[in-house]
Amino acid sequence: MNMFTTFSHVFILVSIILISSTTCTKITDKEIKHLCSKTSNPDRCYKLLKSDHRITNVDAKGLAQISIDLAAKNAKEIHSVLNALVQGTHSARLREMYNRCSKNYNDAIRHLEAAKNNLKSGGVQVADASKDNKQCEEVFRVDHSHIKKKNDDFNFVLSVVKVMLNNLNKK
Repeated sequence: MNMFTTFSHVFILVSIILISSTTCTKITDKEIKHLCSKTSNPDRCYKLLKSDHRITNVDAKGLAQISIDLAAKNAKEIHSVLNALVQGTHSARLREMYNRCSKNYNDAIRHLEAAKNNLKSGGVQVADASKDNKQCEEVFRVDHSHIKKKNDDFNFVLSVVKVMLNNLNKK
């Protein structure tokens, strides 16, 4: 390669980087805190988002994707716990309720994946995930296990996702 070709490659690479940096504005800590102030627990929201290592260099779209990933991870953990409760209970009534709730969480996971694939209309999918979650509250009126707290945590994470999607769709 001659020097002109090398220079051309470097020039193209620098141009791509500059164009990318101007079209994808990195979101600042101050902006994250402002967005989290729109949730019921701003400090918890901020800590939740900052717990993901990818947050250091993302734009609004990346922040929305990360929040959806965190919600999906949370839902998958609860889904696993519910499946274990199905296997561990001797009560046919509880088993049926856990199964139904497990199915609802499976649906919520599917809705979150759909939201991540289409961020512009993701709010509808997140609302559906929230409905799936609310249908499990009947289980928690009967069984006051640790799963109620997990369900409440999931509701909070969904509220964070809604704020991030609203922010993205305003841009």
